[in-house]
Amino acid sequence: AGGGREQDDGQAVIAADYRSINHRVDASSLRMYRWYYSRICQWGLGLTIAMVLLLAFVERPSSLSISSDPWLRSPPWEPPCGLTESIEMVCLIIFSFDLAVKSYLIGWEEFRKSKWLVGYTVVISFSIIDWVLSVSMVCDEKLRIRRLLRPFFLLQNSSLMKKTLKCIKRTLPEIASVILLLALHLCLFTMIGMLLFAKTEWRLHFRTMPDSLTSLLVLLTTANNPDVMIPAYSLNRAYSIFFVAFSVIGTYCLMNLLTAIIYNQFRGYLLMSVQTSIIRRRLGIRAAFQVLTCKGAQQEAQQYADVGYMDREQFRKIFDELDKDRIKEHPPLPQYNSPVLQRLQVVFSHYYLTILGNAVALANVMCICTILVLNSEKSIAERDNYIMEIINLCFILYYMFEMCVKIFAFGWRGYLSYRNNIFDGFLTILLLSNCLFTVLNYALAAVSNLNILFPTPSAVSPSVSILCPPHDGDCNTQTAESTLLL
Repeated sequence: AGGGREQDDGQAVIAADYRSINHRVDASSLRMYRWYYSRICQWGLGLTIAMVLLLAFVERPSSLSISSDPWLRSPPWEPPCGLTESIEMVCLIIFSFDLAVKSYLIGWEEFRKSKWLVGYTVVISFSIIDWVLSVSMVCDEKLRIRRLLRPFFLLQNSSLMKKTLKCIKRTLPEIASVILLLALHLCLFTMIGMLLFAKTEWRLHFRTMPDSLTSLLVLLTTANNPDVMIPAYSLNRAYSIFFVAFSVIGTYCLMNLLTAIIYNQFRGYLLMSVQTSIIRRRLGIRAAFQVLTCKGAQQEAQQYADVGYMDREQFRKIFDELDKDRIKEHPPLPQYNSPVLQRLQVVFSHYYLTILGNAVALANVMCICTILVLNSEKSIAERDNYIMEIINLCFILYYMFEMCVKIFAFGWRGYLSYRNNIFDGFLTILLLSNCLFTVLNYALAAVSNLNILFPTPSAVSPSVSILCPPHDGDCNTQTAESTLLL
């Protein structure tokens, strides 16, 4: 009961002096909160979003084929009805569960205030209704509107995408004036161009209002401006004044101004977003330091316990300790008593060994590419893979050597603490397994060839013994001798 009162008092202090808490803080909710934002759950949610977005590549009508040539293109693979729909329903169930957990953690009041969560609910509900209609029509519907809504799942789950959209929303009023100036610039010079070029022989680009506007828009974006300027310039060089004035005002002034405004708005908003995140983080630490006992800074604060107060610089020092990110430390290196082993450990744990390994891997790729280019002009019967197998074996032996010496230098736990070592070790074991499988195939082929060239006595004696009558000792002796000779 005492702990509950202290927790309620702490929440009241934080809500009154700092920020309101927009999520549940009871023990079960906090455990669910940590579980939901764990790495496994977030990776699973990201995989679900990727899967529902990739369904567009395999759904009917599918455009997947081996060749892009329309004459050589094989009929696309059509998935059976219910295959992609089942995968999509699993993804929608996961999204529904995600929405339920989020709404439970923040509460109903905050859920109604969140436009993203309300939109999340609408998109999931509409997708489920459209999915039911699709299944009821046996996948023969003409339009799937839920495909247009799938990018919303990515936007809703990515804070960076939300910030980008919010930045675009805040940038639009700032650039509206420049866009208006561009529109007026285009309209003004369109009318001037039609007056200048309408009575001349050149009527290709300024014959009508839409043609004039399209021509000047091409000239403004510098997409294919010589085609617009050269015909008029060929008739009269004075027409270049019109195009130079249009390009200077539109392309070099207004377009650059528009680019500068967009850049400054995005840069300012993202900088403000980062600053806001840092301030919120420090504010949470400050609130936790005031309400709770601040166990993380106990060691730093013990020296001020007897004094009873601390100045501003000392308080900032404590918060610098609290604001430090957690640094993942690798396990300590194993200790060897022998001076020779210690020296070898220093050599094999040096960064230059990794650089050497990358150079060897690059040489391996270059050798493979060279051999593939040389063999591209040969038929399969003319290709000799023996040299390539020898080269691969040499590289695999080096990779094995590098993996063993790194395990010796860092230890087994230290070796696995580096992600690049895990990747290199997995590839090395995979290449070694492939090499052993190839050697085994060569050995089996060699044994089969030896059986053909040198047959065993058991395989020859029955054919000789058939010629001998039974119970004939002389013939049996002759059969044995013939078998040995063969």
